Amino acid sequence: MREAADRRRRRWLWGALALLVVLAVAAVWWWRPRAPHVATAVAERADLQETIFASGTVRPVDRQMVMPTNLTAPIEKVDVHVGDRVKKGQILITLQNEAQAAALQAAKNNLAQAQETLNAALQQQSAAPPGFQGQFTGTVAQARSTVAQAEANLSQAQAAYDATLLRAQMDGTVVLVNPSGIGSDGNPAPVLEVVGDAKQIVTQVSEVDAVHVKKGMAAEVTSEAFPGKTWRVSVQQVGLFATSDTGGGQVEVDLGVPADFPVPLGYQVDVHIISAIHKGVVAIPYPALVQDGQGYAVYVVRDGRAERRPVQLGITTDTRVEVTKGLQPGDVVILNPPAGLAAGSAVRTG
Repeated sequence: MREAADRRRRRWLWGALALLVVLAVAAVWWWRPRAPHVATAVAERADLQETIFASGTVRPVDRQMVMPTNLTAPIEKVDVHVGDRVKKGQILITLQNEAQAAALQAAKNNLAQAQETLNAALQQQSAAPPGFQGQFTGTVAQARSTVAQAEANLSQAQAAYDATLLRAQMDGTVVLVNPSGIGSDGNPAPVLEVVGDAKQIVTQVSEVDAVHVKKGMAAEVTSEAFPGKTWRVSVQQVGLFATSDTGGGQVEVDLGVPADFPVPLGYQVDVHIISAIHKGVVAIPYPALVQDGQGYAVYVVRDGRAERRPVQLGITTDTRVEVTKGLQPGDVVILNPPAGLAAGSAVRTG
């Protein structure tokens, strides 16, 4: 009886031990590190364009500003109003010019009188017998000299009078009239301003970006005032030097716009200058990149494992980057690699 009981006890112990082993193996399997699940993207060939963003202001190409320092006398009359269309040469402002007008009229009268005197001398010379006409040579010469002097005086008087009439230097529109020449802050301000019809966009870009901007580059312009509209424009001029009014080096870039560009003067616009276009290059999404010392690397999925590869980059867009070395089209890269992911680690995709 005792031997049978011992055998049953031993069988129970061995069964319990086997169960413990199974449970231990199951626990090890259950608690083993699992391969992380990762999102991926495929490196593929694409056409990329790199852009430089800047905010710009619509401004006139040509403008004429009359400052208080341009006035040689007090204003007699402003001959135009805000909003008036003017032609080149049209009078904008008349200064007080009574003295100049009187001097001009006197010069005209003097010239007329000198011309009459010359005509009379010529008639006398012509009417005299041939042998006596030489006696009038001195008189005629003196009269001619008087006429020449009178013409010079008239030219000077006309110039002095014209200086009191400020004229438009271009066809355009009057956008400001301020006869006092004093701004709201009490400082000198323009008396009058005329702008031409042609518009441009003036932007400021960082000196780092400016070295990549060249005359003739294309750009795309949008405006909140015209939702859904995009205009294609081009760079007309890049500033020769940087300014630091805002605390960092900024360079002015001017862009030409079509003649029918509808955005009014003074409005703000968004500008994307296309600084480079690369066609058919290998591209991947930005989130695939990880810092690799001074450069970058990606994790490529190969046979279920993460392979770390250094890459060299080309131009960038808002969402993708060109890879010039390190990847081939079709390579599968991990997006936002998990922290602590090591080269050779198993990963799950899909």
